[in-house]
Amino acid sequence: MSIITTVEAVPSRLYAIYSSLFDSESGEVRERLEAWATPPSLKNSGEDGEGPATKLFIHSLQEARRLGLVEDMDDKLLLTLDARNGGKRGDDSEAFFREYMLRTLFDPIRAEEAQQSAFMLALTWLLSTNPLKPMGFSDDPNLAIKMIIGEHARKTECTIGLNYQNMLYWARYLGFATVVGNGAVRRVIPNPITAIEGALPAIFADDDELPIENFLTRLAAIYPVFEKGSVRERFNEMRLVPLSGLETRLSVTTSIALQRLADRQRLGLKSVADAPARILDFGTREGRVSHIALRGSK
Repeated sequence: MSIITTVEAVPSRLYAIYSSLFDSESGEVRERLEAWATPPSLKNSGEDGEGPATKLFIHSLQEARRLGLVEDMDDKLLLTLDARNGGKRGDDSEAFFREYMLRTLFDPIRAEEAQQSAFMLALTWLLSTNPLKPMGFSDDPNLAIKMIIGEHARKTECTIGLNYQNMLYWARYLGFATVVGNGAVRRVIPNPITAIEGALPAIFADDDELPIENFLTRLAAIYPVFEKGSVRERFNEMRLVPLSGLETRLSVTTSIALQRLADRQRLGLKSVADAPARILDFGTREGRVSHIALRGSK
């Protein structure tokens, strides 16, 4: 199981568990936490309230344990020290939660230990799609993924609509996608602007400007789903149609994200003559970038 296949484990439910335990450093009795997390109307599903307890909390808690967020001690539930990461009551608990999820999901070793490796592969597929032709939120993901990587599609765990939607909830929450519209007309746009912008201080560190290849290498070290990243390269090896001859091009998703950060005055995109460069693919036109400069505060 994972945050993709455990359909109850959406960001809001796992954060609800995390935030409750974040504010209770001595831990909470499971039954009390379940009472807080489960609306009265859902606590029992049978007639006269005699049915089995809802699986919303049970499955969410199981995934929280699998992720290393929660541990059991003396008949209580506590945040693990790693998940708390020094945070105390009164701090911004969501910032600590997001940081932990990013640190776990985008580290290949940690992700594998937590049984979450499929998330990065599924996200890589999403980032490889064209944001100018967004998919529907309720579309069949299996066929679309199979068209790109064949039978490897099952490794993304997005084999049914509910699992695909869970992946999208997490992609949006972590800053890699936008969902627009309502109901049956909802569309999913791969949009990693927030994720890239959050990584800029670590990418540039003591530098104000980087050659494009250095920028991509540092971005991929943080998020292996981007160009030059280990998961992106593994995904490309699975493709039914190899990317031969396109190694110097950035995907439409990455290209548009970098350009929009430049439009926001967060980055400066430069093309220096004779310097190694990448082609920016904007769908209807192209650009060239050899160096990226940081603008604004780090």
